[in-house]
Amino acid sequence: MYEESSSPTDKIGDDLQNWMSLLPETLRNMPVIYLAIPGSHDSGSYSITPSSPMSPDAIPFVRQLARVLGPLVKHFVHNWSVTQRASVSEQLRAGIRYLDLRLATRPGFKQVYFVHGQYGMDVETILREVDAFLGDHEGEIVILDLQHFYAFTPESHAHLMSLLESYFGGKLCPWGRTLTHISLNWMRAKGYQVIALYRDDAARGVPTLWPSNRWPTPWPETTSVSIMLAFLEERLGRRSLDAGFVTQCVLTPDVKFFLKHCFSTLEKKCAEPCNKAVIPWLQKQHSGSMGVNVVICDFVQMEGINFCKTVVQLNAKLLEGSVKT
Repeated sequence: MYEESSSPTDKIGDDLQNWMSLLPETLRNMPVIYLAIPGSHDSGSYSITPSSPMSPDAIPFVRQLARVLGPLVKHFVHNWSVTQRASVSEQLRAGIRYLDLRLATRPGFKQVYFVHGQYGMDVETILREVDAFLGDHEGEIVILDLQHFYAFTPESHAHLMSLLESYFGGKLCPWGRTLTHISLNWMRAKGYQVIALYRDDAARGVPTLWPSNRWPTPWPETTSVSIMLAFLEERLGRRSLDAGFVTQCVLTPDVKFFLKHCFSTLEKKCAEPCNKAVIPWLQKQHSGSMGVNVVICDFVQMEGINFCKTVVQLNAKLLEGSVKT
């Protein structure tokens, strides 16, 4: 642990694999919803391949084309479905502590799968990797954002909830009407390492599965960098003092944009210009009750873009006294 007298602001983010456990005591006693936490958008999309089946969240006309043209269409869709190159384990070691998991079932299979235009890996593989990381990093926590739930039945929800319980059990942090008592130190003392957001009414009444309103995640839904940044500023300006908050630093192609650039990739046409603009914007932000909390982007390990460290180091501003908590 760093001592308060050893210039802790100079070292925050130096060891991203253990950045939470190495935060100064002041920050480890601060509400988790006030910390700046890096996350990945569509975290499991690296597992999608050009031959992966189309998934229920794919644009309807693309699914229809895939039925007619098959592998050719899948190749183009793949270039616009993948938003991460690093595996979940690699993301966690790089400092990511929030995973965005869009989920669906698949006809003829019991498993639950990650999806983003096409089917990726089964979610149990992701949970297994998170569990292994947490077992080796007792001072770290991970936020799982489970959402969308395409083609789910009550049985699908029950299966997924049982998986969460079997992998994490007593590590699951319960939510409450107020959240400002939930700090890293409080969680560690209780043995909690996982905050599981479950954005569906199927989890209503389950104390360890957090409802959507406890951690809003407004979506810019644009291909314009300037519109995205204006949206992020506006939404941050009215975030709740007693809830988490996800800042989505992502550009989202619509059908027209996809057709215009179908021979390129999401990484080239959306992620690269987005991430280059986001870094200087983030450097002007701060954490705390009126600042950023979870921040997500595509391709979190993009070359030349030190996304995770930029987000983690925002926490130093709280120690410097330049920001009100």
